[in-house]
Amino acid sequence: MKPQFLQDEILFGPGMSQATHYRIPSLVTTEHGVVIAAIDARYDTSKDNPNRIDKAIRRSLDGGKTWEPVQVIVSCSGRGRDNGEAAIDPAMLVDRQTNTVWMIYCHTPGGVGLVASRPGRGCDDKGRRYVYDRQNTRYLLEDGALVSMDGTPTSVLVSQAGDVTVNGKACGNLYLGYGEYLVERTSYLEAVYSEDDGATWSAPIDLTHQVKEEWMRFIGAGPGIGIQLQQGPHAGRLIFPIYFSNETNSIFWRMSCALIYSDDHGKTWHRGASPNDGRVLDGETLSARTLQAQSGELTESQAVELENGKIRVYLRNHLESGCVAYCESTDGGESFSQVLPQPALPDPVCQSSVIRLPDLGDGALRLLFANPADSQERIRGTVRLSEDGGKTWCASRTVDEGFFMYNSMTVLPDGTVGILYEGDETEQTIRFRRFSLDWIRQGD
Repeated sequence: MKPQFLQDEILFGPGMSQATHYRIPSLVTTEHGVVIAAIDARYDTSKDNPNRIDKAIRRSLDGGKTWEPVQVIVSCSGRGRDNGEAAIDPAMLVDRQTNTVWMIYCHTPGGVGLVASRPGRGCDDKGRRYVYDRQNTRYLLEDGALVSMDGTPTSVLVSQAGDVTVNGKACGNLYLGYGEYLVERTSYLEAVYSEDDGATWSAPIDLTHQVKEEWMRFIGAGPGIGIQLQQGPHAGRLIFPIYFSNETNSIFWRMSCALIYSDDHGKTWHRGASPNDGRVLDGETLSARTLQAQSGELTESQAVELENGKIRVYLRNHLESGCVAYCESTDGGESFSQVLPQPALPDPVCQSSVIRLPDLGDGALRLLFANPADSQERIRGTVRLSEDGGKTWCASRTVDEGFFMYNSMTVLPDGTVGILYEGDETEQTIRFRRFSLDWIRQGD
């Protein structure tokens, strides 16, 4: 008889916190063997931003067998589509050299999402956010207070959560959909980190000024996970996939992806080129800044390290090819080869996940890839095994025959694999399943 799941449970669902819906999983295992599952805790509706969305996690101290209660690590303000601040789409990675867990996500004020994000970084070169009053006078947010653009102090104080007081009187919140003072109506990229296996987390850190250009509108995380390079000239580098939209005259703009990276354990971050920069498609040479064709969009992506620090990025591919695309980088994510389709990985245009498995002693470079393996619909969640670095896929197994959307995988302390995924059409629950490598090799 074929082996079954070693574990199968709902990890996020109604009644576990005040949120009504859960989406966008991220799953990692720390150097100390603690498993951390992160999620969007969405209030009032399951929709993307604009919406009130918090960042929440659950931790397991026994390899995924039991889980601590839901812990909100980034709490937002407001409610609903018009007035809800959002911290949307988590991506985590573990710095194996410092055992620090990093999470990035997109932060938007109330009423702002992908389409409504204005061009610009919304902050200066030091990361101080621009704030506007009702007369559209611009200020800088610096050390919990507003200062004028020439550095003159004001009497306006701002809490970490964005609550505004003027001479002791409450005057709303910077991040809601309306108020006396508001931040720029655009998207920001933020990070938090934990140095104790997810038990406690830092305050949000704004990365926007380091990785966003003034011509970009939306900017967001992968989502899923990032990686730390283990080999090659960039060993130790932290890498997160991101994507962003440009300011072309399209109604929905056009989106491209890239990698951001840090060589100093997260103190500073840089953005590499997009796979769309210099990409040739239908005889045209593209760039992320000027892209206009929807068929050229490359959005949510996931990266995996191959041999000698080479990176392969699997891409949510908006061409009508019905399959995942990929590209590779030999310089640590700073530039990429041409984008190529991978017909062996059918896909309905959805996020996917990929991880590298530990060496089993035979030198084989094993990858696991998971996605809704259907060219038209988000169904038939499938995990595929490659033992040659993704050149071929030698085995596959269906995780969920029905509805299946975003997912994230991690190798657990005992060598089994955990997958956290969206398998509920109501978007109210997130499921965790655990399986062995042999389970995949048995096939359907």
